[in-house]
Amino acid sequence: MAARLSLLVLLALVLPAAGDDAAAAAATGGAFNVTEILGRFPEFSLFNFLVGKTHVDRDINSRNTVTVLVPDNSAVDWLLRRSARLPRAALVELLSVHVVLDYIDAAKLAKLPRGRPTVSTTLFQTTGNARHRTGFLAITPTAKGGAVFASAAPGALVNATFKRAVAAMPYNISVLQISNFVVPPGVITRPRPPPPPSPRMRPTAIAPSPAPVPAPSRVVPILPSSPLTDPADEDTEAPAAAPAPSHGHAMKVMSWWSGLGVAVGMACMFGYL
Repeated sequence: MAARLSLLVLLALVLPAAGDDAAAAAATGGAFNVTEILGRFPEFSLFNFLVGKTHVDRDINSRNTVTVLVPDNSAVDWLLRRSARLPRAALVELLSVHVVLDYIDAAKLAKLPRGRPTVSTTLFQTTGNARHRTGFLAITPTAKGGAVFASAAPGALVNATFKRAVAAMPYNISVLQISNFVVPPGVITRPRPPPPPSPRMRPTAIAPSPAPVPAPSRVVPILPSSPLTDPADEDTEAPAAAPAPSHGHAMKVMSWWSGLGVAVGMACMFGYL
């Protein structure tokens, strides 16, 4: 119930815009009014609301030949929920990708050559903001009259498939329903700006710390040094050595022993005799 109420509110916002654009188209002699065409289909009310509020409808109505690729309300809601606070400029670029500057209806779509994609120019290419072929769409036919819509730039984030033909005014405007938005790289996923530099700390004057006071050292009294002397020159007490026997005393001892031996020998001889 809440979803239906919000949808009715959006429709109320779209209808006045559609009337204003219809009057503008009549004043400029335009061949069609895209918001008036989409206003006949409630399932495209969200896309119609975005086209009117971003004034992309004015660029569409100023063309003589266009093909508008329209996702339904569920696809628009899916994108808006995942792209919170999407900038208006990015939303304008995304919607412009879905406006092909050529008339393609269901019959022409089925006749596209198979086996290779057909590259078509979009309204985004005319803005001067397209980069790396993001202003071109590659349309690849599939079996049974289907087709895949993708960005001609490599690395597309989301592709879409053809679902049905919605409206056609040969050869001015054709409206085709697709399964989802075609999201080229870099259109709604722009690199974030670098964070602002952090404020530098203002230098503050710091008083110099006092020089360390050395601890009081212990004073060792210096005694007068004695003059250096050679150890060989010092008078050292040596142990008293036994006096060496003199030569004459030794001769006396030897004479005494030899005389005693002669006497014993003579006594033995006398006793033997």
